[in-house]
Amino acid sequence: MSNLIKLLQEKEEFSNAETTIADYLLANFRTLPSMSTRQLAQATYSSSAAIVRFCQKLGFGGYTEFRVKFLAEMMRYIESPQHGELKVSDRDSVQAILNKVLTIEVEALKETNNMLEPAIFMRALHLLSKTTHIDFYAMDNNLDIANMGAASFIMANKCSTVHSAMTVQYLQATGAPKDHVGFIISRTGENRMLLDIAHLLKLRGNSIILITAARDSSIAALADVIFPVASNKKMEELGNRVFLLGAKFVMDVLFAVLMTHVDYSNAKQKEQWLSKKFYY
Repeated sequence: MSNLIKLLQEKEEFSNAETTIADYLLANFRTLPSMSTRQLAQATYSSSAAIVRFCQKLGFGGYTEFRVKFLAEMMRYIESPQHGELKVSDRDSVQAILNKVLTIEVEALKETNNMLEPAIFMRALHLLSKTTHIDFYAMDNNLDIANMGAASFIMANKCSTVHSAMTVQYLQATGAPKDHVGFIISRTGENRMLLDIAHLLKLRGNSIILITAARDSSIAALADVIFPVASNKKMEELGNRVFLLGAKFVMDVLFAVLMTHVDYSNAKQKEQWLSKKFYY
């Protein structure tokens, strides 16, 4: 990342007025080429003199010199696949946070899409086509993805089981028939309880499908099919949320692929029955 963009994002030793100017520039840079000093001042509730002082503080002779440099660096920045350090601070405005989180999530989805190959979905489809029952194994927020997947797979004529209690998940893995497919969702791929379950499934001869952000993890070593998902190395506090976004994307694509290979009329009848019995 360029030093100028980094300075504007971090806003160290910026006054409140300067923070407002920086946030506006980052969020509205596409309109900057046609903006005069006066127009920028009006948009940021400051003055033309304040704009000039702000530019000089950043090492430029004035607004025109700053604008040329800023726009050139901003173009390089947004075209780069890695947008450098995207850190949220208590000095960020809501608009700045919105822009950063949007960038992170869009880039994560793009990265996940680039990591996925059609062959992975076809291998999963091969396993799922041979079973009528899918057992999900997940913890915490990943259970939301498991529940969503289970509800979707019903439409594809697959019975699915999701238990929130880990003790019940253990029992499920211990007694699962060999034709059941185990579907594990783990961001790190190193959760001790899920790893134990993966070992149990492997010993019993059950196939394992895994969604993870760690392709080289211990659970991944036991899986038959691995769906890699981008996490977030830049903002660890958003890491799990970004993983969930990618995991949902994988589940949506897998469901769509699966639905192209099932008896649609049967699935349609089931959907119509459910719509009469359940309201959501």
